[in-house]
Amino acid sequence: MLSALIILALVGLVVGMILKFSGHAPGSAPGTGSRFELPPGAKIVGLQTEPNRLVLQLHSDSGDEVDIVSLDDGHLIARIGPRP
Repeated sequence: MLSALIILALVGLVVGMILKFSGHAPGSAPGTGSRFELPPGAKIVGLQTEPNRLVLQLHSDSGDEVDIVSLDDGHLIARIGPRP
């Protein structure tokens, strides 16, 4: 009985590693989120890259803001700035 549990644990570990390293982990399907678009009238005044992230510093008539975008699928992760 104990050997069956050990075998199941090892199989689960191998499957988990395959999913992680192949990039097909559950919930990571491309195209599930919407693509990022600049707000109307906004101009990019600064740009930085981080692992799998694009950090945009924007200026518009409503004020300055920072947008963080996923490089995996292009969806907006966070927006820091004035309230609309």
